[in-house]
Amino acid sequence: MTGERECPYCHLQEGGQDPIGGWVHSDEHWLVGQGPAETTMPGALKIISRRHFIDFAEMTPDESASFGALLTRLDTALRATTDAERVHLVSTRDRVQHFHAWLYPRPASHALRGTAFLNAPQHSDPADAAETARAVRDHLDHTITAPPHRPPDPTANTDNRYRPV
Repeated sequence: MTGERECPYCHLQEGGQDPIGGWVHSDEHWLVGQGPAETTMPGALKIISRRHFIDFAEMTPDESASFGALLTRLDTALRATTDAERVHLVSTRDRVQHFHAWLYPRPASHALRGTAFLNAPQHSDPADAAETARAVRDHLDHTITAPPHRPPDPTANTDNRYRPV
């Protein structure tokens, strides 16, 4: 297991290693940036935790809640700024043992679907990748964040068919 001192993702917060087009999103829990042009298409985003941990089960309640909300906002932004019909989420954490996940927008026009799409070689022109990163960031900056989700009150009887005893 990689310790924090040797972890390349832990050092991203020190600066100097900005992704193509700059960081798309940055908050207390997450950094989000465009993937490398030589291995990803425009709009392929890497979400990296600021805190060093590896697995979903290690998230704090705040990290867990913010991750779900962030995925929703990024999915919406990618659909608005690319021709994505689907946005695929992948997180293996095998090579770099620090929590990170990828979002891959699949264009409606792409012949491949599902894992065939994810396994196909990807690349992009760095200028196109940077422009897409800027467009996603601009979309995020200009959309209002939804209020936090509150689970329904199990004691509320809104349909008059069920009454707890």
